[in-house]
Amino acid sequence: MDKKTILVVDDSKEMRNLLRVCLIELGYKTILCEDGQYAVPHINQADLLITDFNMPKMNGVELTEVAKREKPDMPVIIMTGAPENVPIDHLADKVIEKPFEIRHLEKVIADLLLC
Repeated sequence: MDKKTILVVDDSKEMRNLLRVCLIELGYKTILCEDGQYAVPHINQADLLITDFNMPKMNGVELTEVAKREKPDMPVIIMTGAPENVPIDHLADKVIEKPFEIRHLEKVIADLLLC
């Protein structure tokens, strides 16, 4: 079976790198981007999108809208330290609150990819 590719978008370099290491250990390939605008060209290469909510140029909700338009079946996870700020009508499949345990993220990814 081919490894699934996860597009990770977060303006924090530390968070991107931490997720990259963890996701590779879990058997996924990763594409890392520092902002939603940089992620848009990579949407069609990914099987799943994990994005931070609060980013400077294009936030996670805006990126999710683009991703769902380009690739409607791709699951999207929004990460945020303030879930109450994520609009109720977001299109993400799951919102997870930072900080979170990698085991929790692993389960959410597996459920969304039906692994």
